[in-house]
Amino acid sequence: MDFRRIEWLFLVAFIVIDIFLFAAFQRDTSGETDTTSSRSADSDTTIIKEMRADEITFSAPSKKSGEGYYISTTNDASIKSSLTSLSDQTVRYQTDGTIASTFKTAITGVDTKHPDKTLDTVVNNGALILNGTNYFYNSQLSSRNTVVYTQHVTDGQIYSRYGEIRFSLTNDGQVTGYTQGYLASVATLREKTETISERKALIWLYQYNQIANNTKIVWTKLAYTRYFTLKNSSVYIPTWVIAVKANSGNNAGVLQLKHVNAFTGAILTNDSNVKTVSGTSTTSN
Repeated sequence: MDFRRIEWLFLVAFIVIDIFLFAAFQRDTSGETDTTSSRSADSDTTIIKEMRADEITFSAPSKKSGEGYYISTTNDASIKSSLTSLSDQTVRYQTDGTIASTFKTAITGVDTKHPDKTLDTVVNNGALILNGTNYFYNSQLSSRNTVVYTQHVTDGQIYSRYGEIRFSLTNDGQVTGYTQGYLASVATLREKTETISERKALIWLYQYNQIANNTKIVWTKLAYTRYFTLKNSSVYIPTWVIAVKANSGNNAGVLQLKHVNAFTGAILTNDSNVKTVSGTSTTSN
């Protein structure tokens, strides 16, 4: 029995069902009367006011819808065989398909406020980083002691450790090593589809009690995160990643990443929490 073929049949069936449900949602939405649409807009405005009354601070969210794809990737074993091409470091291939490396000589003189000035050159050096030209510095996910580069695919960025380079940065500006995840054989599974707006994502997050009172929305980003995975492949979808930080209480100083499926509005569960001492620190799934 061809188990690989069965896996893909399940994958395609799952996506078809997801697309059908989303299309039904869109059809129901587009079939509303102008009066209903007006009431919905008024309701959203009311909820935004309620959020501010609950001392949730944020910039005015965009009402504009976006676009995105379902994208698939495969686990590329060739990255393991490519490790021998890297120099001046001790590197190992990990069981989850990522690599971890320690430089034999630390990179010094890195500006902790603008680490990309030095690390852009490192990332684009094929002798030090594999496929580095596919990554770009990400200030949102970076902190004082972790510098993050995210992989760009199709029309967006990967906000997941499986598509990131994460450099360890000391307080005196030394980079001692890094971890890297790389998504190979990226392909779109269907045509580009409309996504919900930033405003809708915030409202639904609030309505599902995922944003506490006296909280600050630090930033929001429409990016790709992993939806599900099979044995040798994964599917990524557009996701509203919303960074939330409590202003007081036991969670003060903790940055929490909330994830909202940008196609359906469903709340995803791969949140991350990391206490911050200086700057913004996060992890990704």
